[in-house]
Amino acid sequence: MAEGKVENNGQVTDALQWGYSLANVSEIMTPCLDAAGVKSLLEIGSYAGELTEVLLEWAEGSGATVATVEPLPPDRLRDLVRRRPELELIEDTGVGALAGLSELPDAIVIDGDHNYYTLTQELDKIAEMAGDQALPLLLFHDVGWPHERRDTYYAPDRVPESERQPLAKDCTIAPGNPGLSDGGLPYEYAAAFEGGPKNGVLTAIEDFMKRNEGLELATVPVFFGMGMLWPKSAPWADEVRELIAPYNRNPVMERAEANRVAHLVRGHVDAATIREQQAKIARYEELLGRLLSSSSMGVAERLTKLRQRGNPVFTRQEIQDLLDQE
Repeated sequence: MAEGKVENNGQVTDALQWGYSLANVSEIMTPCLDAAGVKSLLEIGSYAGELTEVLLEWAEGSGATVATVEPLPPDRLRDLVRRRPELELIEDTGVGALAGLSELPDAIVIDGDHNYYTLTQELDKIAEMAGDQALPLLLFHDVGWPHERRDTYYAPDRVPESERQPLAKDCTIAPGNPGLSDGGLPYEYAAAFEGGPKNGVLTAIEDFMKRNEGLELATVPVFFGMGMLWPKSAPWADEVRELIAPYNRNPVMERAEANRVAHLVRGHVDAATIREQQAKIARYEELLGRLLSSSSMGVAERLTKLRQRGNPVFTRQEIQDLLDQE
């Protein structure tokens, strides 16, 4: 995932950056955690720890504990663990980390590998561990475009080939195009097509709900979409529903997110165009530099001076001055 110009624990400060962290919706998330009486929270997929740091601040005031799961922790996350020794880091996949728990936490934030198979494995493991008990409060990232109906993969080798969508490598995707685009958001591995069965984060959640009755889902359509899933029978269900209701499938937020994504895609397209032009200019400069240093250029300059009666079409100094310009 692209790294951007971010401050304040991963919250976006630059309009052309991805906004890839759930830290951007923490003001919506943490009141729901409090309403559900969460005292233990597991985060699956912390990346560099932007949301993790926000959750630690929340936990200090709520008397809660936070554990985070990241199979390949970057240095920034390891630094956070050193600074905040109360944070438990589990270096494993989501399913592996869940299997190692003695009991389920009160809430689980899932923001791992954004594909149907991985999320389904995690959700089914949670349901298996819950047994006859109610599920914990579940929170998800990337329930909106581009991941709602399209798989992407950090590690496609962890997904059985029979469970993978047809893969595209080093591709770009854009809203409104169910295939691949000539420009857009870049992904190392993504499903070649959007939609269809067993494709995407939201599809995995919806299919899980079909297999497990009595669950309610809310989606907040900002920053690629936050999802919240809870058992309707939970004593705190009504309060969580009331808190999330103003944001759930909010049409104004949907339009704002569509506009944000359009600008984000346009920014990536423009940046790619600029890189191509810069590379082309660099090739031209290299070629002109070789021409200037060749004896053939001197001969050509003298010939054109003779033919133009002392006023050559070009001089080596003109070309050198052009190359020297900043």
